[in-house]
Amino acid sequence: MYGKERMEHIFDTIEKYRMIEDGMHVVAGVSGGADSVCLLLALCEYRKRASFTLSAIHVEHGIRGRESLEDAAFVEGLCKALSVPLTIHNIDVPKLARKRGTSLEETAREERYRIFAQQTYPVRIAVAHNRGDQAETVLWNLVRGSGLDGLCGMHPVRGSIIRPLLFTTREEIEGILREAGYSWRIDATNFETEYTRNKIRLSVLPLLEKELNPQAAAHIAGVSGQLQKVQDYVKRQVGRAAQRCIVTDSNEVRLLLAPFFEEEELIRTELVKTAIERCCGSRRDIGSIHIEEVVNLCEKGCGRQIDLPHGAMAARQEGIVKFTRKCGKEKDILQRVKPELIPVPGRITAAGFRIRTEVFGNDEMIMAQVKQEKKYTKWFSYDIIKSNVVLRTRQTGDYLTVGAGCGRKKLKDYFIDCKLPREDRDAQLLLADGSHILWVVGARISEAAKVRPETEKVLKIQLEEIVG
Repeated sequence: MYGKERMEHIFDTIEKYRMIEDGMHVVAGVSGGADSVCLLLALCEYRKRASFTLSAIHVEHGIRGRESLEDAAFVEGLCKALSVPLTIHNIDVPKLARKRGTSLEETAREERYRIFAQQTYPVRIAVAHNRGDQAETVLWNLVRGSGLDGLCGMHPVRGSIIRPLLFTTREEIEGILREAGYSWRIDATNFETEYTRNKIRLSVLPLLEKELNPQAAAHIAGVSGQLQKVQDYVKRQVGRAAQRCIVTDSNEVRLLLAPFFEEEELIRTELVKTAIERCCGSRRDIGSIHIEEVVNLCEKGCGRQIDLPHGAMAARQEGIVKFTRKCGKEKDILQRVKPELIPVPGRITAAGFRIRTEVFGNDEMIMAQVKQEKKYTKWFSYDIIKSNVVLRTRQTGDYLTVGAGCGRKKLKDYFIDCKLPREDRDAQLLLADGSHILWVVGARISEAAKVRPETEKVLKIQLEEIVG
């Protein structure tokens, strides 16, 4: 009964973290490997307990030639056998990696999540990370100097992403598949040690388990869960402190040193990280060395300054440390946020905001509230939304509707008309339905999305900025 017991364990994880609820649509990322096959099988079985729809996505990366195409054919056959609708996306990852100057591994991951974010449903995206993947992530973040966030590893639920297998071992996964009579594909690149994660998986973890403790991976993954609870507490304290210590304007971020030095050392460190991230527009490439340099800057005299990732700079002035971004023609692509599906109705944390959505029937009371909308509370006609609601930055082909006739205007032209600085356009948050921009966040909404007396369903979206 090994397989059934482990399947129950997966179901317990789904229910403990409320990953799937009745009426949801779940999209499973299926590569054809053992983990993703087990994930798809588990979700099919879980449909006997919960009322949700299920589909699958396979991304053919174009990295392994014929083998990659055979993986796609395998997944297609598997989904057909399980009666799961499948969409296959063919991406030339090597070409994109060369163009972006990024690794194959990183580019493939970015493309997978980009595709996930484009699904035409308010969905949960199920990915197949297991306990070993969690241990690898924590170790990798540890050796490259990540702070508390990195040591927390992957969360069971993060936004629209769910990880039902996060507490299941690879051995257990393969046991489930063998007992159920399912095969899987083997990616030969998983055994190439030129990739850092592969080195950890093939060399470091086996050594730890052989020489120190057979449960090393389990303990590492377990610590990440404990640290996630610690992180949640710290974030609440940092949020409180940030209200006193950090001032954010459109062009700069200021860290006020008098209240800053009243905080405990841990909180001070997190405040510095928060200030850097606000200025840079991304936490990517921000390491412990940058945080340490800014902490030291806070303690030194005026006139000193240091360079930071993403063209940012920190300068010590009287009573403050000021963070600014260098202006130039080169666009900082890293400033763009990862597209995030917004559940409707539901709640999610994304791009530095807590986002809450609700759907109402239209009546006089709702119309009265619509007239009282605020900067970060907007009401939309849910009738006109054709696919899903996505929080993202601009893309080619974006438009919004303006004027009484709801004529289309290119987003670029709108930015020019409202005199948004060129260097800020790639960072402007947008709420989009496909290429139709529903809301330039903090500014206007599309004329076509406005609530009118004839509107049947009304969508309310509230954004609350996370400080810290």
